[in-house]
Amino acid sequence: MCYLRNGSFYNKHQLLCGLRILNPEGGQFQHDHREGWEIDTPEIKDDLKIYLQDDLTCIGNKVVEIEKYIEHYGIDINRITFYTWHRDIVKIYPKLNFKWYPLFLSDHRDNAILHREEIEKTFHFNDKTNKFLCLNARERHHRDLVYGQIKDNKNCISSYTHRGIMSPMANDWTVKEYEDWWIKDVDAVYLPNTKNLLHVSELYNNASFSLVTETRYDLPFDFITEKTTQCFLALHPALYVTTKGQVQILREWGFDVFDDIFNHDYDNVDNDMRLGTLFKDNKHILENGLVLDDQLISRLIANRDHYFDKFGDVLDTEVA
Repeated sequence: MCYLRNGSFYNKHQLLCGLRILNPEGGQFQHDHREGWEIDTPEIKDDLKIYLQDDLTCIGNKVVEIEKYIEHYGIDINRITFYTWHRDIVKIYPKLNFKWYPLFLSDHRDNAILHREEIEKTFHFNDKTNKFLCLNARERHHRDLVYGQIKDNKNCISSYTHRGIMSPMANDWTVKEYEDWWIKDVDAVYLPNTKNLLHVSELYNNASFSLVTETRYDLPFDFITEKTTQCFLALHPALYVTTKGQVQILREWGFDVFDDIFNHDYDNVDNDMRLGTLFKDNKHILENGLVLDDQLISRLIANRDHYFDKFGDVLDTEVA
């Protein structure tokens, strides 16, 4: 049985949560950026299934929590199957048993489908400008660098709430208001991320594309969250400040990433040069914006339909 991040139980699948990220009695366990999270180490009676919640602690080319499991179980680690929403973590540990299990993305897609009619009515092209949107919440080094690049760009609608920089939307949520949705869960019909997306629809509707600053930038494996997939719902093409190779994953999932509009060569560039390459190769569109024509509009709608109707085929996976 797994704990969700709001402390409630998740029993859709009978998996042991490998990371004690949440205290079910309330409050979070302390995370050490060098030692990582505490791990659960149950006895292996038969084959053991462990679900690894985010956010794993990666230092160099090793994952601290996985190294703890290797040290604890020794050769018996081969009797464990790790279920994880990081598709490419197996490239870091090719001798371990990993099963891609994108629970986070699946839950968010299911919640979006529940509100499909509202989403389709809320996001539209009526109020578009040629500006781009860059929303930032929690403090991250790569977001500091991005905000430093775009803060004086008159063509950008931006925010960085945990740095005290709000969007131009009059009723944008403060940090406390956003976190209250996670803590109180006052409306269980909406995931907080879904509710927040609908709340800031005005910003998406006033911009023609997004510069997405994902949660992680320099991991040696993928880390795709709602920050990326919500662009499909909000009818935005996007540039992604994210880990290496994630734009290619979106292509493999069947999404249009608008290679004819953006230069995505940055997706193949190593960490220390990737952000600079993104800004250099896409300078023109970041400075001058994007005007959506009828062809682009139809492609954006097709992307959203793909998310609703076909993305589940990519995400669906059975727990053996």
